[in-house]
Amino acid sequence: MSCSKFYSAGHLRHMRLSMVGRLSNEGFIESIKKLPHLESLEISYVGQLSKETFEVIGRHCPLLKTLKCFWTVLDIDDVDIDVSVAIAETMPRLQHLKFSGNMPTNEGLLAILDGCPLLESLDLEECYSCFSFGYSESLEKRCREKIKDFRPPNCYFSDDCYSD
Repeated sequence: MSCSKFYSAGHLRHMRLSMVGRLSNEGFIESIKKLPHLESLEISYVGQLSKETFEVIGRHCPLLKTLKCFWTVLDIDDVDIDVSVAIAETMPRLQHLKFSGNMPTNEGLLAILDGCPLLESLDLEECYSCFSFGYSESLEKRCREKIKDFRPPNCYFSDDCYSD
């Protein structure tokens, strides 16, 4: 999808970006600002989007209810925390959240649980990095108590996944 199509799509409610390797943070930010009616956003393998990108999504898409993020590896652990905090701080109306690929850290998940009070579903099932983040059993318990439809990460060796 070219940027000119973004600009003419101001009433777009659902958007899916998949395998967009050449999309820059700056280009995406400028495009997303033109989509205030967006309710559902799926971002797949677009590279490493910044905290600022997610803040802009939250600020300029106030009707956003569903966010699905599919990415592979981020180089810096803090980026995961930053993205989670950006989601928590700017998307309080979020009802459905799915991460695939990278696992948010415990701190990031806590921020999301605190900042997204309307969250009904949280899908971490396709996350694979729970080992490196020390996935917390107590955090999973809190997610199960707060979230109606919670899907924990698919850790193949469950005893090794938990840090507490």
